[in-house]
Amino acid sequence: MSHRIGLPHMRFWTLVRRAFPFAVVTAVAVSALIATPDTAPTQTSQAAAPRPATLHELDVPATQAPDVPAASAAPATPSPSPSTPERSEVRQQAVPPATTAPGKAGPQKSGPEKDGTDEVATLPRTTVRPFSMVGVTWARGGEDFDVKVALRKNGTWGAFQTLDTDRDAEADAGPEVGRAGTDPLWVGSADGVAVRVTSPSGERPADLKVATIDPGRGSDVAPAAATVGQPKIISRSSWGAKGPTKGNECSAPVYGASTLGAVIHHTAGNNDYTKAQSAGIVRATQAYHTGARGWCDIGYNFLVDKYGQIFEGRRGGIAKQVRAAHSGNGPVNERTVGISMMGTYSKVAPTAATKKAVADLVAWRFSLAKLKATGTYTLGGLRLNRIVGHRDVLSTECPGAAAYAWVTSSGSTGLRQEVARRLAGSSSTPSTPTPPTTTPTSGKDIKSLAAAIGSEKLGKLVRKEWGNSVQRRAIYQNMDLLWTKAAGAFSVTSVVRREWHRTGEQGGRLGFPISSRSSTGDANVKYQRFQKGSVYIVGTGSATKAYAIYGPIFESYKTVKGTSGPLGAPTSTVLRDRTGYQRVTFAKGYMEYSEGSRAVSTWYKNGSSPDQLTVPSDRSVVISGRGFGHGIGMSQYGAQGAARQGKTFKQILASYYPGTSLAQRSGSIRVLVGDATSSTVTVRARSGLVFRTLASSSGTTLPTSSSGTPITNWRIRVSTADATKSVLEYRAGSRWRVFRDRIWRGSAQFQASSLGLVLPNGSVREYRTAIRSALPASGSKERKTVNVLSLDDYTRGVVASEMPSSWQQEALKAQAVAARTYAVRTLMPSRYYDVCDTTSCQVFKGLSGETANTDKAVAATRGSILTYQGKPALTQYSSSSGGASAPGSAPYLKAHLDPFDGWSGNANRSWRVVVKASTIERAFPKVGTLRSLTVTQRDGTGDWKGRVVSIRLTGSKGTQTVSGPDLRFALGLKSHYFRLG
Repeated sequence: MSHRIGLPHMRFWTLVRRAFPFAVVTAVAVSALIATPDTAPTQTSQAAAPRPATLHELDVPATQAPDVPAASAAPATPSPSPSTPERSEVRQQAVPPATTAPGKAGPQKSGPEKDGTDEVATLPRTTVRPFSMVGVTWARGGEDFDVKVALRKNGTWGAFQTLDTDRDAEADAGPEVGRAGTDPLWVGSADGVAVRVTSPSGERPADLKVATIDPGRGSDVAPAAATVGQPKIISRSSWGAKGPTKGNECSAPVYGASTLGAVIHHTAGNNDYTKAQSAGIVRATQAYHTGARGWCDIGYNFLVDKYGQIFEGRRGGIAKQVRAAHSGNGPVNERTVGISMMGTYSKVAPTAATKKAVADLVAWRFSLAKLKATGTYTLGGLRLNRIVGHRDVLSTECPGAAAYAWVTSSGSTGLRQEVARRLAGSSSTPSTPTPPTTTPTSGKDIKSLAAAIGSEKLGKLVRKEWGNSVQRRAIYQNMDLLWTKAAGAFSVTSVVRREWHRTGEQGGRLGFPISSRSSTGDANVKYQRFQKGSVYIVGTGSATKAYAIYGPIFESYKTVKGTSGPLGAPTSTVLRDRTGYQRVTFAKGYMEYSEGSRAVSTWYKNGSSPDQLTVPSDRSVVISGRGFGHGIGMSQYGAQGAARQGKTFKQILASYYPGTSLAQRSGSIRVLVGDATSSTVTVRARSGLVFRTLASSSGTTLPTSSSGTPITNWRIRVSTADATKSVLEYRAGSRWRVFRDRIWRGSAQFQASSLGLVLPNGSVREYRTAIRSALPASGSKERKTVNVLSLDDYTRGVVASEMPSSWQQEALKAQAVAARTYAVRTLMPSRYYDVCDTTSCQVFKGLSGETANTDKAVAATRGSILTYQGKPALTQYSSSSGGASAPGSAPYLKAHLDPFDGWSGNANRSWRVVVKASTIERAFPKVGTLRSLTVTQRDGTGDWKGRVVSIRLTGSKGTQTVSGPDLRFALGLKSHYFRLG
C-alpha cells in the first residue's frame, strides 16, 4: 500500500495552477464580563496595564550520550517585536548528561546525594540573569525522573529542593501535550541555578532544559465583580496577560459542553511573596506554561494568592467552561475548572483568605452550572468527586498534603462543605414560576418596563440599574431587565433566564435580548431572540425546557427555516459532541459544527444526510471531501502550516508521530529505478568512473577514450550467449565494444561521485555514488537498475521530489526526517533492492531532483530518524489530512484533529466532484442501476464523523458494500474522507 498519495500535485507550478480563493470565517470569542455599578455591563474594569517586559529564550542543545537517541525539542517561542505588549522573560539552558564535564560558569558541583538512584543528568552551578521562577522540562517519552534544583540568592547557594512532576501526564493530556516537565517554582529573586536529575531505572530524560523566568514589572491591579454571587476577579488585561499567538490552539478558545467539577492545584514555590508580587507570579507562570511547556496559554482557569486575590487564568471568559491544560487529562481539562493556589501547601495549610476566595469561586462557578458541591461523575477514565485535588487525577504531590486535607475534609470547614453552604444560601439564578402571559416583556427603557411589570411580579431588587448610553441592566429576584439602544428593553425570566445565565449572561454566548417571547407554528414551542442566538422554550407546564442555540449552528438552523423546517424543534442546547465538534439535536435530526473547518453538517431522520443519498433524476452524484491521500501520519500541507505558525520540525514531528523519539542512523540504501525498464544499464562516460562486480572488493577505473577516440557511454548488458552472464561494453564513435573480455555472473555496478544514467527514452538523469545492474535472483536472465547511495544522499533526492523547495525550512526538515525514517524501515538485505522511487514508496529523482533549499534541510537533520521503543517508526505521510489525521497501524499513528492543515495555500483541504451514476455502475456492476448510497461506518475523527470505512451501494440488482478506500480509487477521489451531497 502506498504510504503517501498525490505528491506530484505539490510541485510549485501545480500549487499555483490549483490555487483558488476562499473565505475564512473567524470565530470570535467574547471576553467575560467584569464591571462595576458605574460601568456598562460589557465593559471591563481594570487598573493601569503593567509596564511592558520582554521574553527571551536561550535554547542550548543538550549533550547526548552516544547510545541514547535524542527526542523532540522544546516548543519554540516566537521572538516578540518591539511593539509587543507585556511579556515575561524565559531563558532555557540545556542540561547535559551527568558525564558532561562541568562548565566554567560556576564552581564545581558537589557529589550526588546517595538516595539509591542513578544520577542521569546534571547542570553544575551556573550563573544566569536574575530570575524569579524556575522549572525543568524535557521531551515526551519518559516520566520516571526526580528533579531537584539549587539556587543562588544574594550570593549564597542553597540546598537542592525537589520540583513536583506530573508522573503520568502524557497518558491522556489532550491536544496540549507539549513538553513534559515539573511544576514551576517561584523563588522570589535568584541569579544562579543548578539541576540534578535522578532515575530509579537509569532512564535518561531526552532534551532536558531548565527554564529561568523574569516576570517583568507590574503595576497595581484592580479586582472587580460583575454578577450576583461572583467574587471579585482580576482580569487578564489587568495582570498583564500575554495574548495568544495568531493561529495557535488558544487563538479561538475551546469550550467544554458543560462544567462537571473543579480541580484544585498549587503553583509551588515560596509562600513569602508580597501582595504586589502576585501579578508577577501569574505572568511568570503563563510564561513557563507557554514558553517552556509548549502550551498555548496559562494552564489554569483561575489562580488565587494567599491574600485572597483571584486572577483570571486561561483566556475565554470567566463564566464559561474554557478548556485549559491544568490536569494532565484531556477530558478533565475540558469539563472542569482548574483553580491553583499560589504557593506550596505540602506542610503549611492555605491561608484563611485563600480558602474563602477558593470557596467563593467554586460556589459561583457551580451555581452557574447547577452543580452540587458533593457527588461524583466519570470523566477521562476516572471516577471523581465534584471537587478534587490534582493528585486525584494524576500521580503528583499537587496541591500539597496540607491543601489536599482541606479539599477532601468531611468536617464543617472543608472546601466541599464551604461550597455547599454557599450554594444553599445564595443562588445567582433563583428558580421562580413563569410570569403570567399578561406580564409586559418589553419597553422603551428599563424604568418604564419595570413600572409596567410591577413590583409584585418583579420581586425584590437585587441590583439597581447600571450601564451606559448603549446598554443597561437591572436584576430583580424573579427576572432580569435589560436594555440596548438598538432594540429597547426586555425581560428575561424563568427557564429562559436560567439558560441565559448558564451561557454567560450578556457577556456570554447569547448577548442582550432583542425581543420578547414569540410564538412559532407549534403551540408547544416559543422562543426569545438575543443578539447572538435564541433560547427556545419547548413544552408546557412542569415539562417546559429551554435550549440556547447560538453561533454557526444557529445561523445554519435559520437557513432551514428553524422550528418550522425539516429539523423541527431543538431537543438540546449546543453540546460538545467530541473534541473539536459542537452539536445540537432536533426532533427530526441534528446539526454538527466543526471548530477546525468551521463547517456545519446536517443529518435528517428521513435519510438526507452526509451519510445517505438517493440518486437524483439527473443521475449525478455530488461528493464533497477533505484532504488528499490516506491521511495517516504527517500531512505535508499541515507541516507547512505548522512551520508558518512558528513550529519547529521537532514540534511538527511530535504532533504527527506522538510518542516517538529522535535517534541517529547512517548507512546506505538501494533504490530501484522505476524508469529504467531495460535489462541494460547504460551510463555516461566521465573521468573517475569505476566498474566493480559485487563478487570483488576492488574495482577498475574505466578509461575516457579508446585509441584516441573519446568514449561516450558505458553499459552492462545481458550476454546473448548465456543470459545468466553479463558483459561490460563501451561506446567509442558509433560502435559498442566489449571491454577486456569482461564477462561474469552476478551483479555489478558503476561508481563515481555522480553518474549520468541513460534511460530507455534517451534522457539522462544524474545519480550519486553507484548505479547497479542487479540480478533479482540467482541465475536470473533479467537485470534491474538500482541506485546505491548513502541514506542522507537518498533523502536529498526524496525531499526535493516530495515537497516544494520554496516551503519553510522547518517543514522541509520534518519531511527529511520522515523520509529518512521511512527509508530505514524498508531496508531488506535479503532482497536485491530496499525501496522503489515512485509514490508506491517515496518519490526519488536522484541528484537531478535536488535543490539547494531542500539540501539545507537534509543537512540540518543529518542522520536523524524517528524511533518507537528503540525501532524505526513507520512514518507514513500524505499530501493533506483535510483537518483530521486518520488512524494507522502503529500506536503513534493516532487519529486526531489536525490544527495545521487548514492554511490558505492548501488547495487540497476541501474539494467537490460530480460523479455520474453510470461511472459507479461500471465500477461495481453487481448493483445494476444505482439507486442510493449509504455510508455504513466512519472512523470517528473529523467532519461528518470522519473518513468512510464502508459504504453500501443499492441498485436494481441488489446491494454491495465496499470500503471507503475502494470507492475512492474506483472513482478517482482525492481521499476517502468525504460526504455525500
